[in-house]
Parts: sequence; C-alpha cells; structure tokens
Amino acid sequence: MLEEVVAPKAWFSRGRERGGRNHITRTGCLQWLPDGKTPAESWVWLASPGLPILAGSLYTSRGLSRQFLGSRKARALFASRHGATLRVVTLGVSLFAAAVTVFAQTAGQDAPLAPEPSLTEAENAEGLRLLGLMDAALSREPVPSDIRTDLSWHFIRTRDGQVYVPFTLKLDPETVGQSVTIGVRLVPMGMVLMPPAAPEPGETGAERTPVEPPSYPFEDLHFVNLQPSQSGDYIVRRALMARPGSYDLYIGIKDSEQVETLSEEIRRGVVKRTVNVPDLWDGRLTTSSVIVLEGQWEEIPVPLSPAQQRSNPYSFGGMRLVPRDGLQYEKTETLSFLFFINNSQLVEDKPNVTVEYNFYQRLVGGEQFFNRSEPQTLSAETLPKFFNVAAGYPLSAGQNVPLSTFPEGVFRLEIEITDNEAATSISREVNFSIVGS
Repeated sequence: MLEEVVAPKAWFSRGRERGGRNHITRTGCLQWLPDGKTPAESWVWLASPGLPILAGSLYTSRGLSRQFLGSRKARALFASRHGATLRVVTLGVSLFAAAVTVFAQTAGQDAPLAPEPSLTEAENAEGLRLLGLMDAALSREPVPSDIRTDLSWHFIRTRDGQVYVPFTLKLDPETVGQSVTIGVRLVPMGMVLMPPAAPEPGETGAERTPVEPPSYPFEDLHFVNLQPSQSGDYIVRRALMARPGSYDLYIGIKDSEQVETLSEEIRRGVVKRTVNVPDLWDGRLTTSSVIVLEGQWEEIPVPLSPAQQRSNPYSFGGMRLVPRDGLQYEKTETLSFLFFINNSQLVEDKPNVTVEYNFYQRLVGGEQFFNRSEPQTLSAETLPKFFNVAAGYPLSAGQNVPLSTFPEGVFRLEIEITDNEAATSISREVNFSIVGS
C-alpha cells in the first residue's frame, strides 16, 4: 500500500529533534525564504566503544555555514582438495587485538571539532536543484535517467536499535562528469509525495491550514570530486543509518554546475532501490553482512575526523576496510572477508561461538564439497581476558583464504556460526568464481 504524504510546493531542509534523537525533516517553502536562509549540512558521529553511530546529516536554515553539531574521537571496535583443511589466516581475533590497542589509547578522549567551512552560493544552488529533482521522483513524476550506476550495501549493528548501512555507488564515467552532487534520501517503502490541494474559490493564503511537512528517516547531500578506480569506474562510498524495516532509497546524482566539463549538457538522474534493513537487535543469533575485502584491512594510526569518516564509511575505529568490487578472482589472489556476530549467549560477558568454513564447487551435475578451512573458536579461552561484550567490544570473524589450490570454476563458501551455549546455528554464504591458470 502506498503512503501518500501531502507536501507544499517546495521545501528546504532543517534539523529537528524528535524523541531526543536527531532526524531529518523538510520544512518551509523556497520562494518564501528570506535572503541568507539556505540549507547547510550537519553531521554528528557519536562516541561508541564499538561501531560508529551516524545520527544523520541535518540540513539547517542557519545561513551558509556547514555546522558540525558534535564529534568525539571514534573508539576502536573493536589446502588441498577433497576434505583437506585449507591453510588460512584467521582475521577475527587478530583484527580485534589490533583494534583494541586504539580503543585503549582513545577511550575517554574527545577529538577536536572539525572546522566549519561555509557552503558557497553555488553549492547551495546545486543542492536545491538536486533536492527538487528528488522531490519530483518521490512524487512519481518523470525524471531524467542519464546516469548509469550500480549500488551495493552492507548492514552492521551499531547502538540503540539502529543499523549502520555503508554503501558503495559505482558510476559509469561515460554518463557523468568528475565533479558531481549526490543526494541520499531514505523513505518508508511506498511513500509518495503528493502536491498540495488546490485552494478553494475565494480562499486566501491566511485561511489555509498549514501542511505538516514530511519527515524522512535519513537524508543527506554530498559534493564529490571523483577519481577513476582500477576498473575505470567512479566509486563513491557513503553511509546511512536506519531502524529495522523496509524502505525506498532514492539517490539523486547530477553533474556539478560549479566546474567546467567536456560535456555541454548537465546529466542527472535518480536511482531508486528497495532496502530491507534487518533486525539485528531481536536477541536471536545473527550477523552483519559478510564484507568481502579488497586485500588486507588497513590500520588507522590516528582516528579520523568527522569529515574523513564521512568519506570513509568502512572505517571502524582503528581499521579501514575496502570492500571488493566484484567476486571474480584469479588463482594468485586471496579471498578475504569479515563479519560481526551479534546476540550470542554470554558466560561472564564472554561468548562461546564456533565458526566453520566449507567450500563447495558448482559442477554440471550439481554442487560438490571441495574443501574446508580451519574452524574458528571465539570463547573465553581464545579471546583476550579484557574482552567484554557489555563494554561494547564487537565479536568479529573472518579469514584470508589463498586461492592457489582452487581450480577454475564457480564456488560457494558456506559459513556456519554456532552458539555453543544456546545450541543454535545459523549460516551465511559467499559466492565467487575463479579464472586463470
């Protein structure tokens, strides 16, 4: 069922408080704005002993300044074939141990507030043009579709019932310039922005009942200068926050009009995707998305500023992850992956979890077991003594699996996670292929 939301003709955005938490609203009419009252973006990353909290990007009506509502220093979160065990590097404990060093160094300290650069008039105009395009898309009006893009995301539990959703936007450089404006808007699934009703005959503006502006679970705006990746595509990574539920995600993209480009036209488009945010807080054994990595994780010696964190959404305290673009490998490469385990039953604040990794090859006649890697045990015997889930340390697992012993073909990795205390198991999968000799 579609949810119809009546809206005034045009909106600018302003941050509000509801229930003690920041969220996005859009309020007011553009043609009524006094001089100097324009949108500005605001970010706040709240301190967390585990993953970062993204409270949202709030647009204010306080002039042209970009206001960072607050920031604290991010805290660290923390083979051969036919049944033989693969030789792998285990990530879970080693990642935790390295990240905990940063946690110990940064706990209780505040990072300096980021500077407050002003939005230029050109940036403000760019943002308003793109938000208008996204309003049209949400109103089910025809919008341009000049830009080709792919979109992927991961789900990671953070705090207070929220789910952190870092995402990757891959843009075709033939359809967009190197300087773009990107808008992100998350709305309840099926929401439609409806135009206001026409005034009754003889009705004046003063007699009309003001329309309550719609609010969105998340909304943000980015001005991005792009660089080609190794594949030749433009890659943009950002993040949003949401509670469990089903949403429509609108991402608006347009060429920047602030710089000269080779293209004579201004290309633009709106991408719409359905996002089903899982409930990672219901008390049942579960995991984050499995994040397949491009190479090794990178240690961050100094916590990122809010602006840096915003551009690096896969950075968690003391480590930076780079998600892999595509799951086709050569035999000389390594399959690396990481995930977080949630809601395991605890004994004195410690889990008792076993993680098994089995590889299957897809053949013409069906699927066949290929091999397995060494299981991981995450318990009081293997985790550091100071590990404490109640203190916010997340439980992570993962491996680096060399692919030199794998033949060419299509494979499925089955990850089985067992909570030994609760006698409960769940499984996750990674599908990949291997080419080359």
